[in-house]
Amino acid sequence: MTGLSNDMTRRSVRERTGGAIVRAISQQALRFRYTLSIGAALGGASLAQPVVAPGSGLADHPSANAASDFSVMTYNVKGLPWPVASGRPEALRQIGQRLAQLRAAGHQPMVVVLQEAFTAEAKSIGARAGYPYQVQGPYHRAEAGESEAAGGRWYLGETQPAELDSGLVVLSDLPITEVRRVPFPTGACAGYDCLAAKGVLLVTIEIPGRGTIAIAATHLNSRASSGAPYERTHAAYRRQTEFLARFLAQHRSASEPLVIAGDFNRGDRPARIAALTAALPGSREGLTEVTSGDEGRARASADARWIRQRARDMQLIYDGARTRIRPVAAEIPFGTERDGTMLSDHMGFTIHYRLTERPDAI
Repeated sequence: MTGLSNDMTRRSVRERTGGAIVRAISQQALRFRYTLSIGAALGGASLAQPVVAPGSGLADHPSANAASDFSVMTYNVKGLPWPVASGRPEALRQIGQRLAQLRAAGHQPMVVVLQEAFTAEAKSIGARAGYPYQVQGPYHRAEAGESEAAGGRWYLGETQPAELDSGLVVLSDLPITEVRRVPFPTGACAGYDCLAAKGVLLVTIEIPGRGTIAIAATHLNSRASSGAPYERTHAAYRRQTEFLARFLAQHRSASEPLVIAGDFNRGDRPARIAALTAALPGSREGLTEVTSGDEGRARASADARWIRQRARDMQLIYDGARTRIRPVAAEIPFGTERDGTMLSDHMGFTIHYRLTERPDAI
């Protein structure tokens, strides 16, 4: 496993400098695309192929790691370059430092799934936090063809190659034994989201003495913030959820339990709820299970309610053919700070899982 870890952490990806703009565009659009090209260059110091006291949370679970078989944290860290976002380098360093402090106390999440980790500071969170296994998601997406670009707006980036990588990163203390990554198909995006090679990162993780599990990271198309009309964002969302389902069906072993973690950008929107439910029928939502029932509701914090009501950051779970996966505890190490602020525009939460043999397994 040491060789695989070294391979994953030492090989670098060549720097992205952004594609040449072949049309005269408005000054505003030019400035926006130039900013994103800077982000691509900063993100070029990427992880390799192939592979501070917490704010308010659900509760303190000092023995949660010991009582569970593994834990997964998902966090959209808003690792965007200035001036798209300001003050991010310091916040991103604090995120890495807090994870390192959790490690020193023995409470770090065993697996971390990051979204919007575009910049060098965002990509260094894993090294700062001491994770031996670090894997990035898709690096690029091709330019849309004539049929795929039909109706697309070039000034939103819908017809151009992606300027940024996916922003997806998986960090792990447990050995990563297999990695698959793929961008969403060309044309399956809408608005500014097309400027990043969003997609799916699927890893197989070995839990010593318990077998393997699959972790899938993803970040689906936004709605209003994409700048595209509703019809295009809804169509992109549906195509992405369908692609996610097909990819997992083809590449995930049905014998392995599965956690799909990320920014689903679902919200309380009937059309998106229907699309996600149709694509991933039978999936369970980890935070909902932990905070359901009288005891769970009593433990649930304002931050947990905010995450659930917002319905963007989620962990969807499936049992394996022989193994059942059950969420047993939750924490929010990156929620509301004591001064009322947050380190990102999302919250980072951890679910602790226990694996048991299915009684109905053959």
